[in-house]
Order: sequence, then structure tokens, then C-alpha cells
Amino acid sequence: MATGSLIWAIFAAVMGLVWLVVPFVIFGIKDLLRELLAEQKKTNELLAHGPRATLPDAPALPPVTMARRYP
Repeated sequence: MATGSLIWAIFAAVMGLVWLVVPFVIFGIKDLLRELLAEQKKTNELLAHGPRATLPDAPALPPVTMARRYP
């Protein structure tokens, strides 16, 4: 019976610690999320209306010589 109580006490302590820490983590991440959202909006705007990149011309391939088959 004592083992079960100890497990519940440890679980309650861990959950209490998480309960105290989570709000600070959320408020700390808010600025990072705003920055990511702004960068994503810039990227979407560039993709929608920005200049298009052109691919360089592919080099000409040398002709392929087929091996002759002798009977």
C-alpha cells in the first residue's frame, strides 16, 4: 500500500511542477511564434508575387554510341 501512495505522491509532484512551468513556457514561445508567422507570410508573398527564378540551361549531352552486335 505504501508503494502506491509513493507513486501517487511522485506523480502529483511532477504534475504540479508541470502545472507551474507550462504558462512560462507558453509565454516565452509567443514571440518566437510571431517571428515565424511573419517569416512565413513573407515567404508566401514572395511565392505568390515575387520574381521567378530561372533554371540554367542544361548542358548538351554527347551522342550515345551503340555497341555493334556481330553475328
